[in-house]
Amino acid sequence: MGGPKKPTLKQLEKRLLRQKQQAGKTAVEMKEKSVAGVIPPSFDEVESFIKTQPYITPYTLSEKFGIRISISKDILRRLAGQGKLKLVEGDRRLRIYAPIKVAVEEHEKEKPKKRRR
Repeated sequence: MGGPKKPTLKQLEKRLLRQKQQAGKTAVEMKEKSVAGVIPPSFDEVESFIKTQPYITPYTLSEKFGIRISISKDILRRLAGQGKLKLVEGDRRLRIYAPIKVAVEEHEKEKPKKRRR
């Protein structure tokens, strides 16, 4: 009942001092973040890396090249659209891709072979 108590003058001074310091830090941090841009890797680099992997996820791509997962998802979607990757499994959160060469080999292994008698 009655709500919070009023802060003392000393507490108000400390709070204002902290707010000013944080405001100064956030302005500097914001500038640093905007200056440091992320340069995505070229598609040639990504393609050569993907060909060496049996499967690829957005997380593995982002870890390898140091990019955000959203950027790696976009790159993988574009490569799948170009026909260089095949979506093996996936839902709205996680997608697993395979290079076309590997996907074709896996599909051929799954086909039952005819036996000769």
